[in-house]
Amino acid sequence: MPLLGNAVLAVWNDVDPAIESDFNDWYLREHIPERLSVPGMNRGRRFRADTGAPRYMAFYEAASMDVLTQGPYREQLDNPTAWTQRIMPHFRFAQRGLCDVGASLGDGIGSAAAVMHLTPSDAPQLRIWIIEKLLPKLCTRPHVVAAHLWTVAPGEPVSPTTALSQQAEPDRLLAWVVVVETADTVTADAIAATILVRDPKAHGAAEIVACPTYRLLYAVDPR
Repeated sequence: MPLLGNAVLAVWNDVDPAIESDFNDWYLREHIPERLSVPGMNRGRRFRADTGAPRYMAFYEAASMDVLTQGPYREQLDNPTAWTQRIMPHFRFAQRGLCDVGASLGDGIGSAAAVMHLTPSDAPQLRIWIIEKLLPKLCTRPHVVAAHLWTVAPGEPVSPTTALSQQAEPDRLLAWVVVVETADTVTADAIAATILVRDPKAHGAAEIVACPTYRLLYAVDPR
């Protein structure tokens, strides 16, 4: 599968414009390298939307959920760096979650992504529709590189790092996420519209929230 692992840590946020340059430098110079120093953390990616909110998305591909719930990663969360403590209270929107990879289809990394947040009302029905029908069909479309379903894993322990992000605004709850990677933003826009037309509520979704189209800023593979 195109994702490097069976678990994902996903993060969406906006940030106070006054510290946005420092925020981006922190991500590049410290935050992603720190996270990818954890054994089993296989790749990190950052995205930015040209318009809309939340402006930023990042996710980390982990070998298993254990990588995200114990050991070195948890030690990092319990001991945020001075730079992290300076940056995270300036988040203006924070949505994050540890997710199981329900499905991952495709051939590689796209330069853009369409992202839908779904809250299931009938989880078994919705899962079957997404995995067996929606994602395979989307992957046949021109310029679609990969497509994924992530489902949030319950019971993530609270940490000083996650508490920092709540100082500006409380975290938003996360449920399921469909991510479709494409070769360009035009295709990502079209894919988002296609998902809405196919009406996930008719297949077991209680709520659908479309994120803006994201451009890939960079991907880091520490292997």
